[in-house]
Amino acid sequence: MPQQKNEFVKLIVEDGYSVKQVMDISGACQTAVLRWKKQYLSEKEGQVIEGKVPLNEDKREIYQLKK
Repeated sequence: MPQQKNEFVKLIVEDGYSVKQVMDISGACQTAVLRWKKQYLSEKEGQVIEGKVPLNEDKREIYQLKK
């Protein structure tokens, strides 16, 4: 599921989709989509949110190897 969340957030950040459009596509609520976006932007700046599986594929792989 993190990979899907990552793809949905890319639609907002990179492709200019609105949060509402991603909500409609994903079936997720606004709070969830905004949380994904916040996590995505944090990861893009090199930060990983404690206790969250990274959305970025490379960071997710490192997370899983450390686990």
